This record gives sequence, C-alpha cells and structure tokens, in this order.
Amino acid sequence: MTSPRFSAVILAGGQSRRMGRDKRALPWIPTPGGSPQTLLGHVVATVARLTDDIVLVANDDPGVTGARVVGDLYPRSGSLGGIYSGLAAAAHDLAFVAAADMPFLNPMLILDLARRASRVDAVVPVIGGRPEPLHTVYRKPVLAPARRQIERRKLKIALVFDAVSTVRVPEADLRMLDPDLRSFWNLNTPEEYQRALALAGDHGAEGA
Repeated sequence: MTSPRFSAVILAGGQSRRMGRDKRALPWIPTPGGSPQTLLGHVVATVARLTDDIVLVANDDPGVTGARVVGDLYPRSGSLGGIYSGLAAAAHDLAFVAAADMPFLNPMLILDLARRASRVDAVVPVIGGRPEPLHTVYRKPVLAPARRQIERRKLKIALVFDAVSTVRVPEADLRMLDPDLRSFWNLNTPEEYQRALALAGDHGAEGA
C-alpha cells in the first residue's frame, strides 16, 4: 500500500521539571557519521526520513535544523493546545504527532498508522486500554472540535476522539511492528534518560 503524504508535528514546549534540565538538549547517540546530536535532533532526524514537513511546537527556537518552529496558539492549554497549534501549521492534511522526548520512534509503525488514516480523522494507538494521543495521526478536521474543547477548557485529548471519526489500533497490532512498545517511551527523569541511553548503545552516554 502506498504511504500517504503527511506532516510530522513534534511538541517541544515542555517544562522538563522532573529531568532538571532541558530535555530537548540532552546529548543523544551520535549519528552514523559521528556527529553529536541532541535528543530533539534525533527525534527530528527520525521523522525526517518519512516527511518533507516537520513542525516543532515550542515557545522558543531550540536550534534544530530541518524543522519549522511555531508558537503555541493557545498557551497554558497543555498537549491539546500543542496538537492544535502544530496541526494548524502543518502543510499536509494528515499529520503524525509525537513529543520531543520520545527517542525510540519506529518509522514502520508511523507509516502503518498513516496508512490506516485513509478514511478517518484520527488513528490512535491503544495500550493497556488507554489511548496514546502523543503518538497519533490526525487530520485537519480535528481542529474544529479541538478548538471548541480548548475554549471550554476541556483539555482531555481523548475527548477529541469521540468527536471525530477515529480508528483505535489495538496493542496486539502495535506489537507486530514494535514488540516492546518502545515507540511510546518518553523520558521524564534522569534515570529514564540513562536507561534509554543504555538501550540505544553505551557509547551514547559519552558527554551525557
């Protein structure tokens, strides 16, 4: 099946309080050519293999090449506000949305989600009975109900899925492409960061 064209929206405006420093700038495994990169740079490089349009939703410029930076149209509206802002700025009708602290994004899984979106407005993975809205594919028709929720201060992202046509991807399907579900890991603490580095390769700890 041919893969549809889609944008990638990376939410990069978190506070990093539990990490103690800016997660976006954490050193990550060097590129195959040996060039140093940050966690955010690694995430951007991963999705750059799949799309010609990458949108970073951030309150400042994190200094990553290959992506457009847009501000949050609805400050203090959590991840739902970030999703709205990124989807509104996306060049394509379809967009994959993830967070900046997800180092194990799986290109094959992302493409699988995008292919499932041919006739629906959202494709959301479900793990342990819970949706994963920050590893989801959205279409622009999501914007209207998302805006209504934000204006009413109903910021629970899962409510959007009840307002639009949505495919929920069961955990068994996800594990076919990502057996350990590492795609959905996000890094909140120094311990989680070190564990992720160890999994990605011990050499990535240099300079961390």
